[in-house]
Amino acid sequence: MNDGCKWVEMFEDVQAVVFCVALSDYDQMWFSPESSGSGSLLQNKMMQSKELFETMIRHPCFKDTPFVLILNKYDIFEEKVNRVHLSACEWFNDFSPVQPHHNNQSLAHQAYYYVAMKFKDLYASITGRKLFVWQTRARDRVTIDEAFKYTREVLRWDEEKEDNYYGVAEDSFYSTDMSSSPFVRQE
Repeated sequence: MNDGCKWVEMFEDVQAVVFCVALSDYDQMWFSPESSGSGSLLQNKMMQSKELFETMIRHPCFKDTPFVLILNKYDIFEEKVNRVHLSACEWFNDFSPVQPHHNNQSLAHQAYYYVAMKFKDLYASITGRKLFVWQTRARDRVTIDEAFKYTREVLRWDEEKEDNYYGVAEDSFYSTDMSSSPFVRQE
């Protein structure tokens, strides 16, 4: 995280960028080098991930490259968010979940969706494009395999979009909506 993306020019011809963020980092702090180089700065890990994500999406060699955001460690996040409010990260200070007795979604699911939308909104505000998001549990091979299947689907969708550049009303028949995730409860 502290290399300042000096190596990114090596990836000029990538088809997609898979960016992984640990959901459970929202309340974690770490010492990051201060930009002036004069010392260390205590910073929230989720804020650092957000800043790196923003740097990557603004980089010229990824101008037309689709991004897939993997929100990892959902299992840890699911347990933690019941103990530590999401606002422990300043970026999430406006999170206000609907009370469980009025709604069938768990607090963890609402928080996950909120975090995903924060990243989607950030991405769209900078690129004007759609960010593809998937949820994983790093030690659960099935969720990792599903994330890679989803990434391949995004690549097929992007290729299809390029092949049908003229005159196609519908972007794709491939699902790119978060509701297609097996981890999103269908009402």
